Amino acid sequence: MEILTIDGAAMPTPDSYKVQLSDLDSSGTGRTEDGVLVRERVRGGVAKISLQWSALSTPECARVLNATAPDSFQVGYFFGQMRTAKMYAGDRTAELKAAREGQGVWAVEMNLIEF
Repeated sequence: MEILTIDGAAMPTPDSYKVQLSDLDSSGTGRTEDGVLVRERVRGGVAKISLQWSALSTPECARVLNATAPDSFQVGYFFGQMRTAKMYAGDRTAELKAAREGQGVWAVEMNLIEF
């Protein structure tokens, strides 16, 4: 089973995969002078997926980085069941871990964040 697809294309299985769900509050959220919280939640359950691959080939690295380069893309991700969301990539890092005879091994990290 693929746990991660981007625009319908299966991505390599990550070595580390963490889904975080967050709430978004309005600008009116804050504390009063006496410390009471006034909260105006405008949206709940916004997904952020933290991903790490420790050993991708150069073509796999390119596939992951190219798939996450657009401003937005459709992500299928596993969180108890398959879900889909429009997302964008936060900072993406690719570190060359080894190179021999024109072949590279890459460690890649990124966050995918729901719109």
